[in-house]
Amino acid sequence: MKTVKSSLEFVDYKITSFEYQSSLDSSEKIKYTISIETKMGKLKEKSEIEFKKNLARIDLNLKLKGKVGKRIPVKITCSISGIFAADKMISEEDFMKLCSTSGVANLLMILRSIIISFTSQTGNKPIIMPFINLLETYRRNIGLVDKNKKNREK
Repeated sequence: MKTVKSSLEFVDYKITSFEYQSSLDSSEKIKYTISIETKMGKLKEKSEIEFKKNLARIDLNLKLKGKVGKRIPVKITCSISGIFAADKMISEEDFMKLCSTSGVANLLMILRSIIISFTSQTGNKPIIMPFINLLETYRRNIGLVDKNKKNREK
């Protein structure tokens, strides 16, 4: 099957923080929960002129908790920033939509790999972060934001 190249380019990334806490007994059955926060913004005009492309930065904060009953013996908190670009042929709105889905998904893949690699070297079983349905996550959270906004307006 012939592939189609995305309009979105992944320019660079940087891990900005990584914290790991564990008081784990290797025989415990763990249930993982994940929360994410994202912040996106277009980069300054000077940068866009230099590159002749739309440029955006995405900051992603991830919190992973491993629960055993009411105890939380595993906590991982990490942050990553990524720079993304696209030709000016696509609209700014479409570019930001691509960043919010494909850009965030790519940053999550990098964090997943780092978490697996790091935790495999701790002597404990490696933590394989569950997949996140970004579209459904956004849909549910945007719905909550819209509801809260309407309630404040009343």
